[in-house]
Amino acid sequence: MTTTTTIDKVTNVQELSHAHYGKWDEFVEKHSKSNMYQLVGWKEVLEKTFGFHSNYLMATNNEDEIVGIFPIFFMTDILGRKYLISNPFSNFSGLCTNNSDVAYKLLERAFEIAKTHDVQYLEIRQLENGIDFNGTDLKFHTKNSFVTLMLPLDNGSEYIWKALSSRNRGKIRKAEKNGLVCDLNIAYLDDFYDIWTRNLRRLGTPIYPHDFFENIIREFPERVNILVLKKETKVVAAMFLFKFKHYMSEPWVASLTEYNKMYVNNLLYWKSIEYACNKNFKTFDFGRSTVDSGTFNFKTQWGATAIQLYYQYLLYKADSVPQVDAHNNKYQAMIDIWKKLPLSLTKFLGPRIVRKLPEL
Repeated sequence: MTTTTTIDKVTNVQELSHAHYGKWDEFVEKHSKSNMYQLVGWKEVLEKTFGFHSNYLMATNNEDEIVGIFPIFFMTDILGRKYLISNPFSNFSGLCTNNSDVAYKLLERAFEIAKTHDVQYLEIRQLENGIDFNGTDLKFHTKNSFVTLMLPLDNGSEYIWKALSSRNRGKIRKAEKNGLVCDLNIAYLDDFYDIWTRNLRRLGTPIYPHDFFENIIREFPERVNILVLKKETKVVAAMFLFKFKHYMSEPWVASLTEYNKMYVNNLLYWKSIEYACNKNFKTFDFGRSTVDSGTFNFKTQWGATAIQLYYQYLLYKADSVPQVDAHNNKYQAMIDIWKKLPLSLTKFLGPRIVRKLPEL
């Protein structure tokens, strides 16, 4: 956090009211360090879908201008323990301001809320800019397990195509020769959801309810779309796209494994990059990965650069930060069982369980 202004004009840290919704989003749209998960629509999506309670904190100056924001949500895990998280189920969200004094005031207020509600910890998911207040009473614990991978699109699709390996280009051509065709329409939501739920069962991960995606579409009708690949009339792969400023992001993507031999994923990602270039977006966000994982290696082959994510914790009742990653997962036994359950059962149980998993 760098200081660009002084704190003397800041008069209040308060919870967001409906009267300030427009000003909140205007701040997010204009701020150079903001991200898509800080838009106020996510408050509506998560509250409507899961019933979560939120505290959207904002700092204002004496002219009632917003100079900093910090969205946080209350969650309770399957053992009944309480947490605060900056935006559950997002890759990042966190604190947004150019002023370190404003940042401190927002964090101080958030930690007061954490103590009032007797939570385990406050988790802040920061994109690229970690928080550091050494020498104060705010003692942060930081995990650097994840990155998001971003591809610059400034030079256009032809430049990106030529920069791909001949092996990757060959797979894309084979996918097209196999008769896979691309389409783009939000009406493919049910097809996307069916494929996505199958993929998550295979990975041992509980799914979000269908109305989570319905609520996203309802809140962000101009920002979302679904890109699919079809084999004749059958949808075999789908990518949920989200548009924010000059970014095109793919928060959720899935394909039918029986079509992997047709290189559906290579063609799907190429078509999404091509679409983003044609719409004049400047960056394609491939989403979160663990460094050197299979998904990380797949995404870097497109020329994407790893951007560090900082998952930071202010501990209150907890003695340590949660350890959930590919190498240290306390849910591994549950994951192994989940993979063996009938798909219909995972569709029934998943939405009921996932709201109790704040570490996802």
